[in-house]
Amino acid sequence: MKTFADFQRYIREHRMTIEMDDGVHRSIFFGKPGSSNCHYRLVTYPGGLLIAGDCGSYSFERARDMFEFFRDPHMTNAINPSYWHEKMQAECKRGSQEFSDARFEEAVREEISKWEVTLGSADKIVQEVEAEVLCEPSSQNDAMHLIHNFESSEGHSFDDFYPNCLEWSWSFRWNLFAIVWGIKQYDLAKQGRTQADHDRRVLAGAA
Repeated sequence: MKTFADFQRYIREHRMTIEMDDGVHRSIFFGKPGSSNCHYRLVTYPGGLLIAGDCGSYSFERARDMFEFFRDPHMTNAINPSYWHEKMQAECKRGSQEFSDARFEEAVREEISKWEVTLGSADKIVQEVEAEVLCEPSSQNDAMHLIHNFESSEGHSFDDFYPNCLEWSWSFRWNLFAIVWGIKQYDLAKQGRTQADHDRRVLAGAA
């Protein structure tokens, strides 16, 4: 889950149901009629917002009206995972971060490129690292264990090397996109417009 276009594939047939709408007290459901796949609910209360559904649950607190906090005024579908994560109060077992083997491999290869090696041994050391370190670690702890138990045939080791190989999880990014998109649907409904109306106005160059 990297972009809003990725998120859109999951919610193309979603419909909004406003269950409660009393000032900052809201309960709004989004889902495909007749299906529970990727459904979710936005709940707001004074100072907080909860998103809960098929793709995880997260709660945030920052402003009295959290729709104001998360609202995307220019409707660019942008999210701010780092800043919004600071305002997160609770998360589901899926978590907000996950191990990235790609980031791990990039960090390891950059580190070994700094090692001084004897003539003709570079390829051999790379092969040793690939076999013993870059062997599909499944977690940050697993990656650290592989790093700090490695020693090359020439005595190289990963001393004082602690790369951060975490990235924002699929679930966390999905839910942030869902918050932004959900608020947009709510705002359009309040204006008596639909997503199609908005898209036509954008294509026509109108605000």
